[in-house]
Amino acid sequence: MSRPSISISEFSTAPFSSVRELFPRAEKHQDTPSVVPGDAHNLTRALASAPSTLSVFRRSHVPAANTRTINWTLRIFLLVVTIGFLIAWTELGHAASAPDAAALLKRSDTYRNGWPSYTLRVKITNFEANKSDEEHMYEVSQKGTDKTYVEFMSPREKGRHLLMLGDDMWIYLPDTSRPVRITPLERLSGDASNGDVARTNYAVDYSAEYLRAEKLGAENCYVLNLTARRKGATYQRIIYWIRAEDARPVRAEFYLTSGKHIKSATFDEYKESGGRLLLRKLTLYDEIRHNSHSVLEYSNAAPRELPDKLFYQGRADRF
Repeated sequence: MSRPSISISEFSTAPFSSVRELFPRAEKHQDTPSVVPGDAHNLTRALASAPSTLSVFRRSHVPAANTRTINWTLRIFLLVVTIGFLIAWTELGHAASAPDAAALLKRSDTYRNGWPSYTLRVKITNFEANKSDEEHMYEVSQKGTDKTYVEFMSPREKGRHLLMLGDDMWIYLPDTSRPVRITPLERLSGDASNGDVARTNYAVDYSAEYLRAEKLGAENCYVLNLTARRKGATYQRIIYWIRAEDARPVRAEFYLTSGKHIKSATFDEYKESGGRLLLRKLTLYDEIRHNSHSVLEYSNAAPRELPDKLFYQGRADRF
């Protein structure tokens, strides 16, 4: 079958709407179009020589406003993708470079708990308006991470005992036959709570999250966010500064469930004891009244095998 012939010059001067007339074969077989290679070649050359016709087609099918909208949409999309990539890359780099918060917290606990089973003495001196108010002495016996027995040594408090087992805590009084249940947050002496003396294993009571590196005074520190994970934890949240080089505690801020900043602490002195470097002095500051603080001094720390019967929760007359 012979095909109609047309010169390129005729096609270039013809209106674009006449394409169907020039190629009726393509129009006839719309469902399964068939284009002869020679026709396709001629068509390509014709279109290349007719820019005005193509510009008319573009204007009629893609308005300029729509083109600008598409361009802006693409730009915004690429910007969002780029920003998302940069954020993800930054977070990935931060996660890769951030120290292990849980390991740091566990290591920091060793400065307050030198052995799996041990005893020590704690003297608490309370200050009001920077004047010494009173002193109290306690002997602390701890076995593992969930058993603590505290004996009150001051003459006016003789006969009192405090017992912690897991998340529970009791106080034994000389004039009562049964122990009285108490909480770790209740006041022991001055600004010191029961938990400040009896619950000193933060790695057990809190989940740790690394926040940042920060210089505190002359010390390069890591700052951890500690969140309570046991009901027996003394505080709901602690912001904890530990020395970067050895995880030694430097400072802490204590918060209630309400988010209120209730007290702060500075870890002031450390001393060798039994071959271990242990906390020697801790100061607690009242962030509510701001005019009182308590100094806790630790001494006579030593490893000791402690019998389980010491931690038996029974009648007070066992003492």
